[in-house]
Amino acid sequence: MTEDLVDQVYDLQMEAYELPYGEPRLHMLKEALRMAEQSRDLETIFLSKIYVADSAASAGYEEETMAILAWCLATFNENEEELREHVFDLLFLFKNFLNSVDVFPKVTQRQFDQLLGQMETMCHRFGYNQRPVHFTRLAFALGIGDRAMAQESHAKYLAIPRDDMAHCIACEANREVSYFNFLEEPEKAIKSAAKILSGAQSCGHVPNTTFNNLLRTLAILERYEEADNYQKRGYRMIRTNRTYLYQIACQIAYLIHRDRTVAAIRMFERHLAWALTTHELSNRYAFYIVAKHLFASLPKKKPTRKLSLPLSFHLYEESRDYEVAKLIGWLEEETSELAAAFDQRNGNNYFSVELPKQFIY
Repeated sequence: MTEDLVDQVYDLQMEAYELPYGEPRLHMLKEALRMAEQSRDLETIFLSKIYVADSAASAGYEEETMAILAWCLATFNENEEELREHVFDLLFLFKNFLNSVDVFPKVTQRQFDQLLGQMETMCHRFGYNQRPVHFTRLAFALGIGDRAMAQESHAKYLAIPRDDMAHCIACEANREVSYFNFLEEPEKAIKSAAKILSGAQSCGHVPNTTFNNLLRTLAILERYEEADNYQKRGYRMIRTNRTYLYQIACQIAYLIHRDRTVAAIRMFERHLAWALTTHELSNRYAFYIVAKHLFASLPKKKPTRKLSLPLSFHLYEESRDYEVAKLIGWLEEETSELAAAFDQRNGNNYFSVELPKQFIY
């Protein structure tokens, strides 16, 4: 009976992996996990949890990944002999999670350093080099706006050759784009993206993120024909997956820049529910910052706007008539609170001063 159930779990997981990252895939893997837990087979449960955690992160539910990862690390420590052959899967999940942990302001820099130290120890113990460790530290540095840490980590990760634990080549190229965007070096960012833009490099999240992260870069260089193309293509790739809320903010910012206000408002309406419910607070912050910019840029002669907003919205109006000033006031309150939380964690003013400039150009 257990063997048959394990086979069913495997078949369902293979079916799930035919789907793109997103909620349908996550729901199917959660069903496989439910079946795995019925089998009471530790190895099957362990792998099933890793698959759910990976899919949850890629669908915009990093908070679920955090809880499952903690269980997996503890379970591996207690049952290493039985689970040792799956250490690669565990470490891969661990590094992927740490690459986005900056979105949670309650995760302090000290806690990040402790987690990264644990990952470093595991990499060394199981025969992997430190390239992914420095690559992960680079991601955190970019997330908290620490220029010195970013430059140091960038140099160290490039100095170590790739091994099996390294991120894929497309992900590394995409991180290079983010790095040079952060340093305000647009030409280098475009150069780093060359193989992604040509289609020579891709993965589950590339070029989805790249197309959208380059919109401001291309606008700065006044390469609007290319930017308009990537805006349309990029939005098609991200519009159904809430993990790309930050890139949605990039989309709205670009539409504002191009005076496509109606399209920007429609995009705000369509994705506000994601911002209201996400636990990835830096992505919520980005969305709210660009939304505030959107409504502040509207003509003052029309004090109300007809909007289709979700019932869960704090200022929901059944009439669909919204006072623009009231929306701006609410967004100001929300962004100020979030910026204060991130700036306190980061030890700088990156969120309150620097990050908004990425969306107002």
